[in-house]
Amino acid sequence: MKKKFTIATLIVVCISLALASFLHYYQNQKEIEQYAFTMDSANGKVSLSDFDGKYKIIYFGYTYCPDVCPTTLSLVAAALKKLPKAKAKKFQLIFVSVDPKRDKLQNLKEYINYFYKGAIGVTTTNQKYLKQITAKYGAYYSYQYVKNSKTDYSVAHTSFVYIMGKNGKLNNKLSHLERMSDILNVLKKLP
Repeated sequence: MKKKFTIATLIVVCISLALASFLHYYQNQKEIEQYAFTMDSANGKVSLSDFDGKYKIIYFGYTYCPDVCPTTLSLVAAALKKLPKAKAKKFQLIFVSVDPKRDKLQNLKEYINYFYKGAIGVTTTNQKYLKQITAKYGAYYSYQYVKNSKTDYSVAHTSFVYIMGKNGKLNNKLSHLERMSDILNVLKKLP
């Protein structure tokens, strides 16, 4: 009787552990899929999963942005450049343009590489998809049309730096108001 009880208990424990393991895996996969995307770059299609094994630093903006985008990208690039080379190679900077009408792929590549060599610029002309992706990150953008302006419109957008883990899960979300030293400290703490 005692032996049957021990075996039954062991079976229940094993099933519980298997179920807990499956639920943990499922939750991790769900979070990874939440942030996944595939967009166009000057070198072809790019998926977030292309950089699994690296930390991904993602920033949503546009190349015509007069202030916030270049300032934030400069701070992120400066932090990456302060890291030892071996550590810096563990990161991939990805700039997602929310202005595909003006941000042509080759210009996007040149723009982001001005800040940090090896960075990647991506976008999509599918506005519905772009809205879905930005919403998944908790980002927002809208076109603000300006009369009598040479640029025709501006883009109002949130300004956060998203640091994704090597497996595609969100690790950290930084404000564009962070100092370079604060960004650097966050990057240094990642293994």
